[in-house]
Amino acid sequence: MRLLVRRTGDSNNHRCRGVLFTGWRGGRPAWGALSAVGFALGLLAAVAFAGQEVVLEERIESTGTVIATSRGSVEMRDAQGQRVAYRIQPQDDPGISLSGTQAMIRFPAKVRITGQLGLAVLEPGMQVRFASQLNRLGRSEGLIHEILLLEDEADSLGLEIHQQAATATEFAEVTVAGRIHSFRNDRLVITIPPSPYLRRDRLAFQVASDAIVRVVSEDHRRAGPGDRVVRLAAARFSTGDAIIQELEIELDTQERPRSEARDPLRARYGHLSDQPGDPREVSSPHFLLRTDVSDRQAQILLDRLETMLDLISRYYGHPLLGRIEGYVVRDVSRWPPDSLPPQAVAKIQEGAGVTLSRTVGGRTRSVFYSCEEPRVVQHEAVHAYCAQTFGSTGPTWYAEGMAELGAYWEADQRAVDVDARVIHYLQNSPPEKLLEIVAADQITGDSWQAYAWRWALCHLLANNPNYSGPFKALGIALMTGQPGASFERVYGPMAREVSFEYDFFVHTLDNGYRADLCAWQWDRPFHRLASARRMAVEVQARYGWQASGLRVERGQSYDYVAEGTWRLTEGDEPCGPDGQDGGRGRLVGVLKADFQLFDAFDLGERGSFVAPRDADLYLRCQNDWNRIAESSGSLTVHFRRTPEP
Repeated sequence: MRLLVRRTGDSNNHRCRGVLFTGWRGGRPAWGALSAVGFALGLLAAVAFAGQEVVLEERIESTGTVIATSRGSVEMRDAQGQRVAYRIQPQDDPGISLSGTQAMIRFPAKVRITGQLGLAVLEPGMQVRFASQLNRLGRSEGLIHEILLLEDEADSLGLEIHQQAATATEFAEVTVAGRIHSFRNDRLVITIPPSPYLRRDRLAFQVASDAIVRVVSEDHRRAGPGDRVVRLAAARFSTGDAIIQELEIELDTQERPRSEARDPLRARYGHLSDQPGDPREVSSPHFLLRTDVSDRQAQILLDRLETMLDLISRYYGHPLLGRIEGYVVRDVSRWPPDSLPPQAVAKIQEGAGVTLSRTVGGRTRSVFYSCEEPRVVQHEAVHAYCAQTFGSTGPTWYAEGMAELGAYWEADQRAVDVDARVIHYLQNSPPEKLLEIVAADQITGDSWQAYAWRWALCHLLANNPNYSGPFKALGIALMTGQPGASFERVYGPMAREVSFEYDFFVHTLDNGYRADLCAWQWDRPFHRLASARRMAVEVQARYGWQASGLRVERGQSYDYVAEGTWRLTEGDEPCGPDGQDGGRGRLVGVLKADFQLFDAFDLGERGSFVAPRDADLYLRCQNDWNRIAESSGSLTVHFRRTPEP
């Protein structure tokens, strides 16, 4: 069962110009509001909730050049040459969390991305609009010189006739809006819905070799390195967060792919109707769904389910036994009486789902029931796969944790990418103890907070190379009912390591985080440095804390020199051990002793430090934990004891 995290109406909600703060008290939302007048005038404003006060400190206006964009951020170099990072609320998120607080703020940004690009950006599935000459036989005349690239679902597709032709063979002036089927050798083939003017749904046009593609978008991820920030308006809060309110970017004219922000499945099935229908059957090789969602949504769901099934089958090394049946329900009232079990109806109306399994003659058959939310559907499909393939889904902590993993799994995706509210909750709550998460007396459907902790544990164990091998074997043993299989038996001998990494994972977690690149190197030996010896270690930018091999002694001074360069992102200029302005990219260290991690400290290119305690030294490139995968390069760091005077 999966619970979809939602916020419903609340008479205590306060909204001011789209600004909303929320925290949690005992699992329930707590609300507060910023002064809309204070924000509009750029004055100081404050709000207190759950004992915390957040102050709106300043309004920011800026211009510059884009360095990088991601789902929740825009990095730019401003007019003064300073590298600055801003946060931005993704279009599909309900809010954005404020650093170090029990708060989220509803702060949608007004975004406008415009530009002219070359023809190389055109890809199958894109929506485009252009003017042409067309007759009723479906033949076109002349060359296309300008094409407008549309946002998915932004405009209705079809023909707009500006000047009627007298006969079927004469050409009329039209505006064509359709989806690209193919584009080769300057020949553009698009699909459009049938119309009274023309029954054909596929048309071909000749495009001028110097034609331009105009882009108008509301998705900040359409922008990339080198694009010009014409205007940025943001608000900076006392938490340190600078959040974008308005953003206008002009794209660079260089030809490069611009499809990162597009949904390829919506593009692939864009020709299908998006109108909900009556309950009916739709199918794919491994799934039979009964649903009342639109034809487009149904095909997208089937595609996502097949991808998820392929990933989870390869993870476990076991193909699905049989075929999975499911009900995906948009509107319960459209379904015939008694076509859905009462417990399924109750869960669907909650915005959740349930999977019902029955074993007969040693074979288990599962049927899942779900609301239309794709990740709920995937969650329930994981339960069905596990039950049919292994005979059960295992204990609650494992069943729900792995189903939550499956709800977010996508091809070639190893980074964390989960609901922003889940991230916010985990970042701002005291970590649950491991033995509490895996306790045997749990029930499914208890709370979304419990699901969040189970997801966090399973994500860490499945993706961290220190534990992923035993975790997969443990899961199969739990689901097949092998005697004596338990979390404690497998991870008891490494309990301190698991607990340390779990606490560290929850503390540094964010969307984009890579658990495999932040695994602690327990197998690396550490040694004290004799007075006459020197040692060197290579430090990768694309990794978290790395073992230096040096065990420092309390009161002893150490000299170090670092050489080499690394990049924080692909488009960055390389920097040395001192990093960039603001400290990003700087070589930093941290001491760890007896599974306790102390405060990190700056190192840089060269210098010396006195060890405050006996401990192991770890090193890394100073960077956001969720941006490590974008980095490259390495440094070589040399150490010696500081010579006595």
